[in-house]
Amino acid sequence: MKRFLIQAIFFFLPIALFSYSADVFISKELKKNHFYTQGEYSIWNDILDGKVNSEIVIYGDSRAARQINPNLLSDSFNIASYNLGILGHNFKLQNLRHSLLLKHNIKPQLIIFSLDVFTLAENQKLFNADQFLPYMFSNDEIKNTIINYEGYNYIDYHLPLIRYYGKKEAIKNALKLFINPASESVTGSKGYKPEDEVWISNPYKEKKIYLKLDTALISLFENFLNECNTKKIKIAFVYAPEYIERRNTFINREEVFNLYNMFSKKYSIRFYDFSNDTISYKKKYFYNVSHLNKTGAELFTNKLIDTLKKTNIFNF
Repeated sequence: MKRFLIQAIFFFLPIALFSYSADVFISKELKKNHFYTQGEYSIWNDILDGKVNSEIVIYGDSRAARQINPNLLSDSFNIASYNLGILGHNFKLQNLRHSLLLKHNIKPQLIIFSLDVFTLAENQKLFNADQFLPYMFSNDEIKNTIINYEGYNYIDYHLPLIRYYGKKEAIKNALKLFINPASESVTGSKGYKPEDEVWISNPYKEKKIYLKLDTALISLFENFLNECNTKKIKIAFVYAPEYIERRNTFINREEVFNLYNMFSKKYSIRFYDFSNDTISYKKKYFYNVSHLNKTGAELFTNKLIDTLKKTNIFNF
């Protein structure tokens, strides 16, 4: 029995060492990529490396990331800004970024929270799942937040290298950065991901969608609001323009807005609702019903800045 155990150790130990070393190598190189996974690595790195350090941060999903330019905010108010919007995810992943931000960076003075109808709705799919590859084995908070999503299995979270099986594009990008480190350059976008596109389509045409709100997520959102109140972090709710056709798609849209208005009143948070802004009626500013194109995003950001100035939101 003793001999068998020794043989097993000598057999498995090199495999374990190789797997761990290969995992560390791939993850280290992959997270240097500023374009794969639509630029999400740069944001995760800035959060975890303490490089956000901004007085103003923007939270939300793609309607934050693609539509609010932090550089314009910085230029207008002479204060550091960063966009932490995460594509395709509701408040659960947005809150993860918030939690990691407070752990590794200075406390923001203002959170501009870009709300959407999906912010507190159920979502079990791990959108853009490759963005978590370099972090999910080494960061317990990221792992524990995404572990119950569809996308990876138990072994992926607990054994090195396994999650990279079949991820040819991820490995290719990691090797590319190792061979030619100069092939990537930091964009300095501060999390902003505008789409310079013309109108594509309306994915909701002829559809009627009931938004199933997640009660656990609503509680988490209220905990977040309480935390910010305790830490004296000011919050501003923003609902960005959406093309007019989208508005009637959601059967219980009013229920969602009532919830946001309730939180706004309860926590004395200003709610800037641009859903009926003139932008919402002009297709030329959108690339689909949910998202402004780059021209529309710049126009909206400037409108938002003007509104914030008029209401003295930056009077800290």
